[in-house]
Amino acid sequence: MDDGTSQYYLTASMDSGKSFCSLLKAIQFQENAVFCAMPEGLKLTVEEGKCVQASAYIPADNFTEYHVRDDVDVLFKISIAVLTECLNIFGASEESSLKMYYRSEGSPLLLVLQPQSVHNVMTDCEIATQTADSILELKDEDSSEIAKLVLKATACGGLLADLERSCDVIELNLSPDHPNVSIITYGMQDRSCIDVPKSSDMVESFSCDKPVTLRYQLPHIRLIMKALAISSKVVLRCSSNGLLLLQLKLEKEDQRQMFSEFYIVPLLDD
Repeated sequence: MDDGTSQYYLTASMDSGKSFCSLLKAIQFQENAVFCAMPEGLKLTVEEGKCVQASAYIPADNFTEYHVRDDVDVLFKISIAVLTECLNIFGASEESSLKMYYRSEGSPLLLVLQPQSVHNVMTDCEIATQTADSILELKDEDSSEIAKLVLKATACGGLLADLERSCDVIELNLSPDHPNVSIITYGMQDRSCIDVPKSSDMVESFSCDKPVTLRYQLPHIRLIMKALAISSKVVLRCSSNGLLLLQLKLEKEDQRQMFSEFYIVPLLDD
């Protein structure tokens, strides 16, 4: 029997769109995102030049209903600002159920929201979609992981907040030997250093086979601050090509998880 979902490329429902909205705001440093619906869940991606790529992942088990046509690519560009505004239409404190529909290529994304406190009120929003731009393939299959660090998100946020605002370059020194992690920041006149041994309370796990030094633009690293504020832990992975992957886990009350990921390209040596 046809349940009506086959006419849509995507049909999805969730009891509350609050966490979804929070996760989108965490990567909202560009106007538009590439929206991709896969059988395993939704992924929205934004890019900053060719240096930073951030994605919000909403696994399918976060939805009470989730159906994606498997014979088509559900991929389009959408205004992330408009999407978060619509999800928040009843106010930040109001829990609202969410239904999402996408009929076919070129169609708008349709949202139906209903506040949980008022049962006879409902609103629907149509958000224009565009053909998606190609997304940078930053992952290099030939490069291997050379270091992994798992930190408590609140401590990591405090660490980043303590770094000097005037600095524009951050250097990560990772080593199997004490102090394991050294974070050095450089500005026009300032240089500061923070050591974080693997025995620190903020470190949940650390693995590194040989010393490695990597440099990044500090403003690029700071783009994770909003995501840190809603996350429980951050996993930092360094590849042999210098690419930094920061994975942040948002744990909801129902124990289901959503994630944000930030790929950050290293500064090249002078």
